[in-house]
Amino acid sequence: MIKLILADGGNAPDSKLADELFANMIPKGKKMLYIPIAMPPPEHSFDKCFGWLNSVFKPLKFIDIVMWTDLSDKRYEDLKSFGAIYIGGGNTFSLLNDLRNTKFIELLKKFIADGRILYGGSAGAIILGKDIGTATLGKYADESLVNLTDTSGLDLVNGHDIHCHYEEKYDKEIFGYIKKHNSKIIAIPEKSGILVEDDKIKVIGFESVYVFKNGEKIAFELNSLLL
Repeated sequence: MIKLILADGGNAPDSKLADELFANMIPKGKKMLYIPIAMPPPEHSFDKCFGWLNSVFKPLKFIDIVMWTDLSDKRYEDLKSFGAIYIGGGNTFSLLNDLRNTKFIELLKKFIADGRILYGGSAGAIILGKDIGTATLGKYADESLVNLTDTSGLDLVNGHDIHCHYEEKYDKEIFGYIKKHNSKIIAIPEKSGILVEDDKIKVIGFESVYVFKNGEKIAFELNSLLL
């Protein structure tokens, strides 16, 4: 069974419900792997990223976290001790490019296919959709600094693209994107997220999640099923 949590990440009070669910889903005795490579130095410090993540999960009684910042030469055997992976935010294009270049994306797909849990925060969530072009929309629009031409994501959310940090004032921009790309989008606001279990998608968090498709915008409240 595919088990994913997609959320904005970054603010512990906003993501509390998603974080709690994630921590409780990790099998007893298994570690969490943290991948912060979407926010590389010198603009950001991996140590500070690791400190932040620990500050989020320590109150939830989960402290067995390991950080990887170099994914080259990793094998699937290296993932055996981990019950879950947390992929953090940053530049979505750089993240997808690095996952492909290190071939870690294939390990990630196998990890998910084996029924282990993946949490995507912001950029980490967007790459799980059908296409990451939605990273160019809205409040924290990304720029492709790596000349990425193939923007296909992992397509694990029933053919939907993912838009994070959603605000209503960007609706016109989102509808314009959909018309141009013939896509359908799940828009996740700062205080919410979604749980994906195979073909079922449920809202988790404090705000409604929105689905944009066929010229319509549909709101889904906490614990309701999108699909």
